[in-house]
Amino acid sequence: MRYLATMAAGAMMAMAGAAAAQDEGATPAMGRTFDAVNGTTIQCPLPQPRPQEALDRQFEARPQDLDALSAQAAAFFSGDSEIGAAFRARQAEQFANDWPFRCRYRDANADLAERNVEPRVVFMGDSITEGWVEADPSFFTDNGFVGRGISGQSSPQMLARFWQDVVALKPQAVHILAGTNDIGGATGPITEEEYLGTVASMIHIAQANDIAVIIAAMPPMSRLLPRPDFDTRPVVPALNASLARLAEENGVTFVDYFTPLKASDNSFDPAYANDGVHPTRAGYAVMEPLAEAAIEAALAQD
Repeated sequence: MRYLATMAAGAMMAMAGAAAAQDEGATPAMGRTFDAVNGTTIQCPLPQPRPQEALDRQFEARPQDLDALSAQAAAFFSGDSEIGAAFRARQAEQFANDWPFRCRYRDANADLAERNVEPRVVFMGDSITEGWVEADPSFFTDNGFVGRGISGQSSPQMLARFWQDVVALKPQAVHILAGTNDIGGATGPITEEEYLGTVASMIHIAQANDIAVIIAAMPPMSRLLPRPDFDTRPVVPALNASLARLAEENGVTFVDYFTPLKASDNSFDPAYANDGVHPTRAGYAVMEPLAEAAIEAALAQD
């Protein structure tokens, strides 16, 4: 079930990446070498850009058929899917050796430190944040923002990498967008109290290091693709309300992406997402001015 749940926020992204890796069959380029405390060394594969086909699919303005996507997700994790089996094997190996996926940004973080670059804002999150950088790179480069999103990640994984991917970069602020994969159970079932506690822990770590915090509401979620029988539409706004209270209790800024992106039934308005989960460029265009206003408010408050 863990692998099925991971598909909730990164369904088509993961499928495209797995297919591309299998088709290419090439050894990935490796990054720099880091000394480990046990006397060994760490060397991470350098991240590869997603195939253009996958990008086109995510940012296509025309909505996809959610029933067809659910069927594809089910097929991907059936015993008959060789690509799905290869993906599960790679994910199991990664979880065993690097559960938080520290490798993903280790080299990028080292590059920033080497150039003495301190970002204005770090965007911590999952595939929604990772896709944001792909959708509009200039939004990040022009504003001194860096993205630290990883497809399929739950909030406990983000907490585990929060120090090296946020605090060590010495940003003025952090934008935290987490929860879609907690609903999906990407790293196992989690209670609302545990989820909020994980987000609260990131808030407290940031505040202890003089980093202003923006807590983001999850965008709408039309469907948990591998579990179309589970109605996510009431779950997301309920958790967002709890996040808003958490932000208020801790004196940090809250930004609401849910309301402007939702349809009347609390699903993701297909004008802004073609798969019911990930924003298209039109969706990110709605989010960007809200993010900028929230960042300015957080920095003014700090």
